[in-house]
Amino acid sequence: MPVRLFRQAFFVFPFFRNSNSDLYFASMINFFGIRHHGPGSARTLQKALERLRPDCIVIESPQDAESVIPICQDEDLVPPVSILIYNPDNLKQAAYLPFTIFSPEWITIQYGLKNNVPIHFMDLPMYFQFGWDDNPLAGNLFQSDAEKDKVNSAISADPMGYMARLAGYQDTERWWEVTFENPDNPEDVFETLDEMVTAMRDISKKDGPETLLREAFMRKTIRKVQKEGFQNIAVICGAWHVPALKKVGSIPATKDNSLLKGLKKEKTAATWITWSYERLTFDSGYGAGVKSPAWYEMIFQDHTEALTNWMARAARLLRAEDLEASTASVVESVRLAATLASLRGLAIPGIVEMKEAAQTVFAQGNAGTLEWIEKELVIGNKFGKIPDSIPVLPLQKDLDKTIKSARLTKERNATEPVEKSLDLRKDTNLMASHLLHRLNILSIPWGKLMDGPERATGSFGEHWLLDWQPDFALSIIEAGMLGNTVPEAAMQKLANGAQEKDITLPVLTDILVKALVADLTGIIPPLLEKVRSVVALTEDALHLLEALPHLAQTFRYGNVRKTDQDAVRGMAAEMVPRMTIGLPAVCTGIDEDVAAEILKRLLQANHAIGLLQENSLENYWWNAMEQISKNPHTHPLLMGLTTRLLFDKGIQGLEPTSRQMYLHLSSVQEARDGAYWLAGFLHGSGLLLIHQPELWTIVDEWVSQLEPDRFEDLLPILRRTFSTFSAAERSKMLELVRKGKAATSVKSTSNSNDTAIEAVLPLIRKLLPG
Repeated sequence: MPVRLFRQAFFVFPFFRNSNSDLYFASMINFFGIRHHGPGSARTLQKALERLRPDCIVIESPQDAESVIPICQDEDLVPPVSILIYNPDNLKQAAYLPFTIFSPEWITIQYGLKNNVPIHFMDLPMYFQFGWDDNPLAGNLFQSDAEKDKVNSAISADPMGYMARLAGYQDTERWWEVTFENPDNPEDVFETLDEMVTAMRDISKKDGPETLLREAFMRKTIRKVQKEGFQNIAVICGAWHVPALKKVGSIPATKDNSLLKGLKKEKTAATWITWSYERLTFDSGYGAGVKSPAWYEMIFQDHTEALTNWMARAARLLRAEDLEASTASVVESVRLAATLASLRGLAIPGIVEMKEAAQTVFAQGNAGTLEWIEKELVIGNKFGKIPDSIPVLPLQKDLDKTIKSARLTKERNATEPVEKSLDLRKDTNLMASHLLHRLNILSIPWGKLMDGPERATGSFGEHWLLDWQPDFALSIIEAGMLGNTVPEAAMQKLANGAQEKDITLPVLTDILVKALVADLTGIIPPLLEKVRSVVALTEDALHLLEALPHLAQTFRYGNVRKTDQDAVRGMAAEMVPRMTIGLPAVCTGIDEDVAAEILKRLLQANHAIGLLQENSLENYWWNAMEQISKNPHTHPLLMGLTTRLLFDKGIQGLEPTSRQMYLHLSSVQEARDGAYWLAGFLHGSGLLLIHQPELWTIVDEWVSQLEPDRFEDLLPILRRTFSTFSAAERSKMLELVRKGKAATSVKSTSNSNDTAIEAVLPLIRKLLPG
């Protein structure tokens, strides 16, 4: 994004000409080069407009957004806000044009509306820019100039950065801020800079075909305004464009028209949406990438007192956290910031000086103390507002109504992510849960479901992280094409997904679960029928294995969600027998990567079988587990896992389990196979080794008989296994090794060899990381 300048120039009447003017018709054109979202530019422009009193205003913004200008008169349109321009037929084509109270364009629009001055947008419409990739002229706009190739590459690559470095700044933004945004400059301060921009454009290769097309369209718009008879026209644009637009009288209209001829045109629509200061910092959108919007607002509102106000706010925030920040500290920090600015030759302190002073005075040099308040004082947590009068889609109205009914209005207006706990036994909480799940279906990820052992509070609770983003507006428009309400659109989205050609059973059951947790009851019967038909045709046991947990998830909530559990249970009754018949075969003849993936699915399916609570299904399942554990062709990782599952369930006792472990860890077996078997058997928990001395002894003997080189080869497998244990489990095992025996070891000796134990401890520590 080129840095914007501020400049005023004139096109005067035909009977007068000077070196800084051009002639065109009998109207006066005043060019104001500004920086988008520049508070200094906005202040100076505000004064210039009051002095000039133009009869027409032309602004550098896409022309097809002009229809939304009148809405700016509504007092309920509160910046930061953004114009959203999009292609209704292709929502991937969209542009955001953000505005703040310190945006020069916003100041200009407010001036024009207040004084009944006609306002026109002059930039190349987005209906052309959306078709840019297909523009046949784009590659032919550059004119070869052998002399330009000899220009200093530093100027060509980054003209404003080059000027900043000449002034002693490595950061272009910093240079611009201290030179143009912080001081209260007079209008004529930019006279020299205007000449500089003209010179840089003459020697720079910065302008691409898009810029040249945009400037051609802007000149065309200026000519059109002139022909309408306006005599005192104000043109507000980025200063980089001023030299090109000043040539409106010298560049023939036919030349600009020829450049624009043949551009592909797309359909567009425009509306206002809310924006935020945090979003304004993103390097996207029209004139975005502002690093310190909260600070810019302060210096726009009162640049002479901005420093004092900033320090006072910092002190209030620190005191709110019970940190010391006295009035005397505020005074001292203001003095220090002013001194730093004076030493650096600055008119007033910038954000760098303020942060350095605050860190020194408030935090005694500790940068970490102020990091947490920087977001509010530099970036800001401001969120815009749009009026209810703006026409919206029916789905947007339904969404707003549902948010209010579910009591989520506060969370939607929050400027930072908010954690929300929902008790699904409460009607409003259940409604909120349904809404958040439906929005996720529609690719509007307002809420992220937080789960895991650390978050588990029973089957009646859900924990969400809510983070509303302004650009959800485009996703809402896209969802509105699927239905007039959120449930209707979500059901249509799932129906479209279920009709995909060659859809697999896991994907289909995942769709079914989404419909169940989102309470989309209207689509569940056809989805169940679709699942039945796919199950009947599915021969792949792994697909059935992957699909089962999706179905069983619905039982986690019991009757809280009022889901059709009988239908789901019946579906599982059809899947489990078919799955368990083919499962033992798919666990043979596979490598370790495939085995590791099957291990995850077996664990998920084992949990699912427990949730279903059907004896007949459990019998099928445990018969399959027994076959897998005893089949010599099964991958050892899965043999170990199934042996552990059978032991935990009580189907297989300690004695047969010890025999199997002894067999797989005996010296006659391949050591790598033994390591994989042990990894499967101990997956997720080492408590068995601690509380079952017989098993501990078998593992101890197996490790002891390994040759050192072989042990080193197996160490990665063993280390992965033991790293899954809790810190307490690892500490207990290390303690057992240090003592030289298990708690009640079967083969413990009365006299341990302390020297031997100490020698083996380094290797044991490799096994037990942390």
